[in-house]
Amino acid sequence: MAKQQHVPKKKSNIVPINMDANFYYERAMKYLDKLNFQKALRCFRKAVELEPKNPDHYCSMAGVLAEMGKYEESNRLVWHVLEEVDPSMEECYFYLASNYANLMDFELAEQYILKYLEIFPNDDYADEAEDLLDYITYQLQQSPRERETEEDLEVTLLHDRARRMLEEGRFTQASRLLKGLCETHPKFIAARNNLALCYYYMGRFEKAMETVDSVLEMEPYNIHGLCNLAVFYSHVKNREKLDELLALLKKIIPYHFDQTYKLATTLGILGENDAAYFLFRKMITQTGYCDLHMLHYGAVAAYNSGRLKAAEALWKKVDRLDSSEKIAPFYLKHIRLKEMGMSAIQEASYHYQLPDADEFFYPKGEMDEEMKRDPLIRSSLLWALRFGDKDTKLEVIEAFEYVADEEVEAALRLFLINPAEDDYLKKVAISVLRKIGAKEPYQAIINHQATTIDSQSPSGKLPVWLDKWQEVADCFQERMQERYDIFEQQEAHTLWVEYIGKAYPDVPSIRKKEAWAASVEFVIARRNNHPVTQQEMAARYGVSAASLARIYKMIHQACVVQKTRS
Repeated sequence: MAKQQHVPKKKSNIVPINMDANFYYERAMKYLDKLNFQKALRCFRKAVELEPKNPDHYCSMAGVLAEMGKYEESNRLVWHVLEEVDPSMEECYFYLASNYANLMDFELAEQYILKYLEIFPNDDYADEAEDLLDYITYQLQQSPRERETEEDLEVTLLHDRARRMLEEGRFTQASRLLKGLCETHPKFIAARNNLALCYYYMGRFEKAMETVDSVLEMEPYNIHGLCNLAVFYSHVKNREKLDELLALLKKIIPYHFDQTYKLATTLGILGENDAAYFLFRKMITQTGYCDLHMLHYGAVAAYNSGRLKAAEALWKKVDRLDSSEKIAPFYLKHIRLKEMGMSAIQEASYHYQLPDADEFFYPKGEMDEEMKRDPLIRSSLLWALRFGDKDTKLEVIEAFEYVADEEVEAALRLFLINPAEDDYLKKVAISVLRKIGAKEPYQAIINHQATTIDSQSPSGKLPVWLDKWQEVADCFQERMQERYDIFEQQEAHTLWVEYIGKAYPDVPSIRKKEAWAASVEFVIARRNNHPVTQQEMAARYGVSAASLARIYKMIHQACVVQKTRS
């Protein structure tokens, strides 16, 4: 056996592969040569994960998404480059112009291509940019507009940013930008319309109605304003005014693509599927059967209006464009069920998502990134927080832990200061705010009294804050979590810091943190009438009842007896 220890090892034939970002980038390019967009996209995503600050990876991924007809997703990546990764990469305006042209938003496409040509008048792609501009002006059936002033261009960019925030469900941020634009440019109708939608999604219905009324005062037949008003009437169940407005909307034949799109989606959402199908079919013809979401909307309108063959043809095109998703196969299966006279869904959803996912309650941890960004889901959550019953609000608050952002934090903070809301729900909201890292203090109205919640130790009053003291706090916090509510836990923190402050500089030596933590909890238990004995508390922490009694007496005399005397 000893000799075997000195037998030379055979050389390995395995050559290690350096799977860095460049490896995945080159692999993605090979897949692109073969027009395998799904695998190329997967490799570009991996490259982005490994080099999140490399703008070229994002732009390449945006290009693949555009090839797949996912122009809005492509734009989100391009904007991420401009706003977060590399603001100097101004060639991104060319990509934006191209994507908006494919989305048939020619006015916005024109503005971005003009900006690109202004920055790069003699670039290698200047000829392509001029060709794109010619195509855009042909579609708009007007001469190219004059180069915009820097101020006008800034307004355009701000409004586009606000519109993207609205589409991604970042309503609070969008409303700030839109309010500013409406104040500085009071005749900017598009900003007012989007601000009305912002208010609506945030549950501020009166402000939404007030804003849309101001739009229609300036332009009584503004299509976007009329469509928003119809949705608002539907929400308040004003059937008489809604029917009157729908009769008007169904007679309108819009001139611009964005107006047609707005009208079609509004009519579809409000159940006017025949009229919606007519408009979607017209737009699909214009886009050349390459817009994934437009095809889905047309298929939904066809299905809901009984045109099963037309719906089948459109969803088959959706499936070819986006074979990775299960949405088109789901609806195609239900078409077959209907044709065989079997049970099938009565109405398809315009939302590009499986119907089961339309609900906004998910098992913990299963709300993916796309769900978090989805404005319909986010607006549903915000609406339910304001107008749902107690059980619904509880589920929404818990769901907010997985949609943590500025919007959620603002909604929960407002919830805490609403005197009409349930105290228990507010305690859950405070717990969620802490879990998502929202900075304290929190202002709340509990038991009809204004309260400030701040678990941060006021140890700044002390020259030092020792690790031993913090270990005690950590110990009772961990043990109390399941047995006490958030305010009793806060009370324990306050008591401990108060005791250290009063005993300082002669704070007794802490040999066993569990004995001190048990004593703090026992004070809180006695104060709040929890039925527990000293022996039970000592056993829970694994300390002697004598130690607990001795330390409890010190804390009680310093913080309870003295306070009573004073």
